[in-house]
Amino acid sequence: MNKKMIATLVLTSVVATAFTMNAGAANDKQVLKDEKGAVHNVVGKLGKVAGATAEERAFNALEKVKGDFGFASAKDSFKLKQSHKDESGTTHTKLDQTIAGIPVFASQVIVHEADGDVAGVSGSFKKLKANTKKAALTEVAAIDKAVAFTGFTGELSEAAAAELVFLPVGDQAVLTYKVGVTYLSDAPGNWTVFVNAVDGSIVNSFNAVEGATGTGVGTLGDTKSFGTTLSGGTYYLEDPTKMTGLIRTRDMKNRTSSIYPMTDSDNVWNTSYQAAAVDAHYYATYVFDYYKNNYNRISVDNKGKALESLVHYGRNYNNAFWNGTYMVYGDGDGVNFRSFSAGLDVIAHELTHGVTEFTSGLVYQDQSGALNESWSDAMGAAIEGNNWLMGEDLTLPAYGYVGFRSMSDPNSYGDPAHMSQYVNTTNDNGGVHTNSGIPNKAFYNFATAIGSRSIAAKIWYTASRDYMTANTNFSGARAATLQAAAALYGSGSSTYSALANAWSAVGVY
Repeated sequence: MNKKMIATLVLTSVVATAFTMNAGAANDKQVLKDEKGAVHNVVGKLGKVAGATAEERAFNALEKVKGDFGFASAKDSFKLKQSHKDESGTTHTKLDQTIAGIPVFASQVIVHEADGDVAGVSGSFKKLKANTKKAALTEVAAIDKAVAFTGFTGELSEAAAAELVFLPVGDQAVLTYKVGVTYLSDAPGNWTVFVNAVDGSIVNSFNAVEGATGTGVGTLGDTKSFGTTLSGGTYYLEDPTKMTGLIRTRDMKNRTSSIYPMTDSDNVWNTSYQAAAVDAHYYATYVFDYYKNNYNRISVDNKGKALESLVHYGRNYNNAFWNGTYMVYGDGDGVNFRSFSAGLDVIAHELTHGVTEFTSGLVYQDQSGALNESWSDAMGAAIEGNNWLMGEDLTLPAYGYVGFRSMSDPNSYGDPAHMSQYVNTTNDNGGVHTNSGIPNKAFYNFATAIGSRSIAAKIWYTASRDYMTANTNFSGARAATLQAAAALYGSGSSTYSALANAWSAVGVY
């Protein structure tokens, strides 16, 4: 969540062809490509396919577009990941690209069909040459190398796990172990490390830690009500009433590894120390209710996964993050920032990282990482609903800005608002916070044009759930949101036109 000032703006010239998607017309097949010429969507009425299951129909549909994407055989190139039927009856079946049955990292397609009528295929495929098809390194050795690479020597938040995947590197597919390493410390980690399965070298890595009935008083002095649990005469910040898993808030006592229960004797949480926990617990419940009431989504995974918040992380820690297990909030330094759980938009932002993990799974690097950040900002702005700044409740005068980012005017915070200002950098996983200004501006353009943040957010959520893959880029996000808008409101609607204009205004085609 920390604001990162831009040292250099590297201007790029983006040339692309605009498209109009008319899902209702006959013979309207269109092959959509990004600014580099890579196919990211084939849309239109693509014909009827047979099959008793969504998987069978999806593979038959892929045979219709194999010439457009460039693969020879669907069953030799993909395997089923998951399938989902939306509210209108359209089935969205996601498949992973494979080589010799091993998945290719972040290379996926989604087949969209309703009772065998194929409406499109989203995603990407790239011909790759495998460096090997058999690992020489053991899984245990790969985990050891990945943990050592992070430099962390303490106890992990959860056991590191490894999975064999092919990692695209240019035109080559390098067989690697994809290892997840998660820990809490002064510099917390939610690492994905790719270890070469032949020689043990580190091929790539990124850290996805980026930078919320009792009553209580929050950081800003407001009184809130929330669910708690009474056990043995003591109240705990645990609400078991919403779902299978708890909504729970606990205390780190200004440390970075140990976790303690947050308790109270009379269920009135009104001490200054409890304020950060009151905010985190109440806002986590608020965001849970928003997703449930608006999208019928039950927690981040839609299966009732516990929502775990940790407050008082570290000492004077100026950040908040989602590490795949916990939403974690620092107290701020009291000079630039107050407690990071004080802002509803911040907690909505962090929880939406969890939702993204279980929907599109956007990789936290480069354009897909900037979209990951932007989708969290968009949902934060929609759920809070009263301004276009992120984190304005957290900043203090010494910081020099009111909030971390502006969706209405990214340039005022040093962030790009148009593709002509796109920043090519290796910092911050490829500028994920910086370049998020471009899709942020598109969301602002769209929501203000139609006069509804809630409609805009519904389209963004539907796009992430049904039309975006792990490596979706800006051009693919435009197509995904347009497909979602067409599904929800029709391709001839004013909503659809406003969305197309919103993306065009920021140079994304």
